[in-house]
Amino acid sequence: MGIDVLEEKFQAYKENYPERISDLEELAREISRVQVCMRKLLDEITTRICSTCEASCCMCMPVEGWFTESDYFAYRMFHEAPFDLRVQHDLETGCAFLGRHGCVLPKDIRPFPCVKVNCAQVTRALEENGTLEEFKKLYDELTGLQERVWPLLKDRA
Repeated sequence: MGIDVLEEKFQAYKENYPERISDLEELAREISRVQVCMRKLLDEITTRICSTCEASCCMCMPVEGWFTESDYFAYRMFHEAPFDLRVQHDLETGCAFLGRHGCVLPKDIRPFPCVKVNCAQVTRALEENGTLEEFKKLYDELTGLQERVWPLLKDRA
């Protein structure tokens, strides 16, 4: 689903469910805190691993980020719609938010799949760094937060 559609849904949600915005904002704060910790662990390894990967996730998904409705709504609690962040590049299958030096989305709250989907190389590198267990705990915490967002989005127009 593109960000144009997600933005329309978000605006309708804000209009129809203003009483849920503070709960969503609170969850988004927690999501951001966890993602910052996850990014710290990933940033130590992804620069060397992803830059040499032949099937880099960011280069093989012709999408506008891996935004789902739930993580887009959380993203919008702190950031403007990312229309202007889209990158024009020659990668036919590259993510629209993949810039010359990596992802251009804010590090504190990216789409859940971007933070949670990790290949065997990333897992191995986290293990070698001695940070795999910490990453798994953060992953599980993020999953729990994601599951708490879903009920806020159900039963809406």
